[in-house]
Amino acid sequence: MLLTIYGAVRSDRKLFLSGIFYFSFIPIIGESMDYNADKAPIHILVIFIFITQLVLALPNNITYGPDNVAATKLSGKIALALLIINIGAVVFIFFLNAGVALQFGYYHAVIDLAILYLIIRRMGNGAAWLK
Repeated sequence: MLLTIYGAVRSDRKLFLSGIFYFSFIPIIGESMDYNADKAPIHILVIFIFITQLVLALPNNITYGPDNVAATKLSGKIALALLIINIGAVVFIFFLNAGVALQFGYYHAVIDLAILYLIIRRMGNGAAWLK
């Protein structure tokens, strides 16, 4: 999570995505350990949602800027997907009595705030955060 915040503040896409990528392992491992036959569908759903987040946040060394319109538009959609996944996790943890420690809900909320920060910053500066 700290890597995500640091990447957002430094406008470093690779660090930002690396933080989300590594953080995505926590729910996958937790839900895999909690898996049982009674609540199997919800555990499988959460595992697949965070595998999706893991794939979306996969850091790479590809660099692009505002001149690449397709990459810029796609990065906005990926940011929105990551935001929705983490908002869903906050709702799941805080409001649906998921039995997950509340600290993980706060972690997801911080990730949401970092993503919102970048989205707002990007709207004001074009695609400057895509270094």
